Amino acid sequence: MRAEIVFSPSNNTEEAYEEIKIKLEKLTFSPKFLFLFLTAGTWKAYSKFMELLRNKFPNAKMLGCTIEGYIVENAIWTRGVAILLADFEGEVEVFWANEKSAMETIEKLGDKIGKGWDTILLVFPAFYFPGKLKFLRFFLNNKRFYRRFKGKDDVKDRRKVLLEYSKTLMDMKMVYPIDEVIKTISERSGRNTTIIGMNLMPLEATSNTPLILADFNNVHDGAAAICFKGKVNGIFDDVFPDRGNSYEETANLMKSYFTSVEEVSVEKGGLALADINNMKPVKFLEYKRRLEELAEEDFLEKVEKGKLQMATPYGVGFISKKTYGSSFLGLMNFPVDIYPSVFILDNFFDNALFFGEVFRGGIKIFGKIFEMKKYEGFDFFIIDYNTIMSFGRDVHKIVEIANKKSSNYFGIFSSFPSAYLPTTHRRFLSEIDDGICVNVTGTSALLEFF
Repeated sequence: MRAEIVFSPSNNTEEAYEEIKIKLEKLTFSPKFLFLFLTAGTWKAYSKFMELLRNKFPNAKMLGCTIEGYIVENAIWTRGVAILLADFEGEVEVFWANEKSAMETIEKLGDKIGKGWDTILLVFPAFYFPGKLKFLRFFLNNKRFYRRFKGKDDVKDRRKVLLEYSKTLMDMKMVYPIDEVIKTISERSGRNTTIIGMNLMPLEATSNTPLILADFNNVHDGAAAICFKGKVNGIFDDVFPDRGNSYEETANLMKSYFTSVEEVSVEKGGLALADINNMKPVKFLEYKRRLEELAEEDFLEKVEKGKLQMATPYGVGFISKKTYGSSFLGLMNFPVDIYPSVFILDNFFDNALFFGEVFRGGIKIFGKIFEMKKYEGFDFFIIDYNTIMSFGRDVHKIVEIANKKSSNYFGIFSSFPSAYLPTTHRRFLSEIDDGICVNVTGTSALLEFF
């Protein structure tokens, strides 16, 4: 596959636009598909770049979104704009949907995609950050459902309240449950297609993000996919040891891997985590780590200014009843009574593990994804953006690793990719259902074109 990366590391949108425009003039082929990636400093000018690409390549299949950084020409940039343009020999198509609710959107998208694809790159918001008015409604709903929850004595009645609240989150399209999204698309695509999920959640959140673009349109709070048939191979990896064969084995593995691990009991339902050790999750975090809960007005101000930090070293590790794999939910001091999850909690045990996150082995553990390559061609890879916070300057070592394993590549830093894998070569800790791998840290993915 012939590919070209055109980029500008400038956050001055006029400068970036002119640099991109000049570089596009030098392109020697007509791309069959293109990816437009924008960082925090440029995404608000997305329409300017999208229009440039539409006018120059009207027949190209186009997908775009916000990212935290990109890797190109032996350097890592966390600002500016990057575009991948490619002349793929096989079949490629872009689909998108935006219906009334999150799951209606995904079902519609799945119907559009259909069967027969080899690999799908799926882009959707794990958590969508709306404007102030919708957030105020979110906070009111959160309080209202928590009062109803506390007013019930029967466990089944309390669970019903949590399930109802979860439906509200999906109906408002604030949460797209990652596992349900991947499962729904895998079922509609025939269970023989590899799916790589870009379940977006900004590292520093602001209103109307994440941005998703498809077919030169702003998808807003919808979802999109680019589908390939031909010489392409989708690869997924997580950095953790293989999962155990029981709750106890996986719990012991996690206790040896993470720091300050404490086993806790949880009450949950759907996307709703109601308590940890009989305390509201945010109050539990405050009790354990002295992180005072943000006031609503401070939360909204941070969102408005694009300064709401979404990375956290603290999480709850849930263990799957089906696979004994685990998925982690990061805990932050947000002003909520019921804590929203980005994956469905029903299929996990009611005991969980509270821990401080640590990656063992340094940044090189993320290089394992390149060892799973089968072909020599062009590699597009996605690295969990938590590496930026966890490894600081050492994150640049991912460039050295890529150079050793790949002769032609382009990489991005984005939120913890997920996957559906028709077959798995090892017992991924993040495999929480058959072939469905989800975690909020420590994951990476790669599409190799050959």
